[in-house]
Amino acid sequence: MEFDIPDTVNGHTISMTTRDFDAVPGDTVYGQMALMDWGLGIYRVDLEYFRVDIVNTDSAGPDRGVQVPYRPPIPDPLSFALHVPVAGDATIDLQYPDLKFGRWSAAGSAETVRLLAASAAQYIILKWDLQPFKGRQAGGAGLLELTTYSLQRSPDYPKDFGMVRVCEILGGDPAWDQNSVTCASFTQGKPLDEAINSQMVIDVAVKGDRGSKNLITISRPVLQRMLDGKSRGLAIKPLGAVNAAFYASENQGGRFVPVLHFTTNP
Repeated sequence: MEFDIPDTVNGHTISMTTRDFDAVPGDTVYGQMALMDWGLGIYRVDLEYFRVDIVNTDSAGPDRGVQVPYRPPIPDPLSFALHVPVAGDATIDLQYPDLKFGRWSAAGSAETVRLLAASAAQYIILKWDLQPFKGRQAGGAGLLELTTYSLQRSPDYPKDFGMVRVCEILGGDPAWDQNSVTCASFTQGKPLDEAINSQMVIDVAVKGDRGSKNLITISRPVLQRMLDGKSRGLAIKPLGAVNAAFYASENQGGRFVPVLHFTTNP
């Protein structure tokens, strides 16, 4: 189980109760807290208190904080009530911030195949028109569906290296156009971390076969922020050395369009 902390301005209290903890009187119990997966910058957590207690789980009461299941089972996309295609999908390039990549495509194909690319200098940005669902409550976690075009990575990499990282888009130009957006126009001259949250939503291994469906869990708190308009979309970044390409929305009349699957409560 993980916890979603929605901001870094206010204080937050979280607690987690384990079950069937094998401790007896006289044992020494150690607790630890780690700061992980926040990004490549320098980060700090200010703690008011940190404590570990042995409690009776029958009377301890509910845990505090917004709990997020860690890598829950992937449901069938058809089990969701709503299937919303992207309103915009594009690649931006950190090395060439003034160039647009709206026509980034595979070479050597009989027909033009538009691609979304995540690599050392390239990020994918995605947005949806969720205005019709504003005010609704997310019924649970959702799924992001991306279709693989190609994947290059080494089998020699250690665990969690050569994957992709999904992050929330919290700032930047909300009206970016997929055909003309550049990294510079998207960030509007501000640091990239102010547009794309350095804290990840989830890290995933990309399926390597062309046409494979990558079904990526989008936690309920993140989905709720997207429904509320607090998050402006999702970004796909490289995690380690990887070149991952997915079909863009333009291909074959939208056959491979990235889709957000979710269910809402009224």
